Amino acid sequence: MMEYTELKIRLMQQGAVFTREARANMNHTRFGHIVYEDYATTGGVVIKMDNRIYANVPVKYENTPFLVDFKDQKFRLEMNGRMLNTLVEIMPAPGFALNNALLPDGTPVRELVMVHADRMRISPIHGCDYHCQFCTCNHQRYLEIPYGTLEQAVQTALSDNSVSPRHILISGGTPKQEDGTYQYLNEVYRYFPKKHSDYDFDVMLSPRGLHARDAGKEGYTDFLKYLYEDCGIKTLSVNLELYQDELRRRYIQDKYKIGKDNYYLFIQKAVDIFGQGNVRSSLIAGLEIIEDTLKGVQVLCSLGCIPVLSAFVPGDGTDLQQHPKPDSEFLLQLVLAADDIARQHGMELGPVCRPCTHNSITKETGNASWM
Repeated sequence: MMEYTELKIRLMQQGAVFTREARANMNHTRFGHIVYEDYATTGGVVIKMDNRIYANVPVKYENTPFLVDFKDQKFRLEMNGRMLNTLVEIMPAPGFALNNALLPDGTPVRELVMVHADRMRISPIHGCDYHCQFCTCNHQRYLEIPYGTLEQAVQTALSDNSVSPRHILISGGTPKQEDGTYQYLNEVYRYFPKKHSDYDFDVMLSPRGLHARDAGKEGYTDFLKYLYEDCGIKTLSVNLELYQDELRRRYIQDKYKIGKDNYYLFIQKAVDIFGQGNVRSSLIAGLEIIEDTLKGVQVLCSLGCIPVLSAFVPGDGTDLQQHPKPDSEFLLQLVLAADDIARQHGMELGPVCRPCTHNSITKETGNASWM
């Protein structure tokens, strides 16, 4: 018997072999490709177990106890030759990404828009003005994408019959601190929720004001009210990433310069405006000791902010590509302790959306049984 919490963690860390029969019944290219690896934490196949547990499973060819097969018209998960005694579903990768659909100007749609499980992500900035050492974005050329071009990409994604996004995230990278760039993003934040009002919108960002260099309590409040009242944004993700100050300085120097106190101030103002349960913050699991990550969980919960645990995955081409990823035992110990802290505050580890938990470390209920 294995608890689903441990099974999910092991699947995310160890990956699975996908048989020829499984691949033939998944969304795939003519070359048999079944994934498009955009980010290190989303580069696998999203599977759903027991109709409620989601996991991003890296595709492996060996050195894993897990195998995904297709038998009797159903997907089956096996571990060391034993079959999971519950329904397994595969969340399809979007066809526009697998087949590299292009916009009229030749831009790949998947560089601007991506769909994972039930969430579409819009990336209005190519590259990033920040230089977090675990992220691939800061090695890309910085470019602000016209929202007319973004809209073309969104329409292409929405017309893809292989995926059905339920909500939309407007993500990074982080903009340059220039008035023109801030104004551009402000317009993006307003345009898409108004244009696609059938969808709930979420924004992922660092603390900022309405205008460049307009920070602090008043600046934060004005900007957050603009997002909530003028744009109709429903939820926010303000990622603290790390708690320990020296590691923040080393790995996320630009966010370190903002200061944790300003992160806390921004998050508190966001909770006041958007409401508890509508603001979350990710902590990277595996770059600092468990005790420091738990301190981050504690302070986020005290602010009314949902903590999200994201396991560190070394991305190719990043400064930390040789850094070892955390093992399953480390993550299991962390998530159990973090879940206890969250529940003491009347909260749960996020994200709130179940499909969006596919690449987060979460405490799951129940046990996995094997045939």
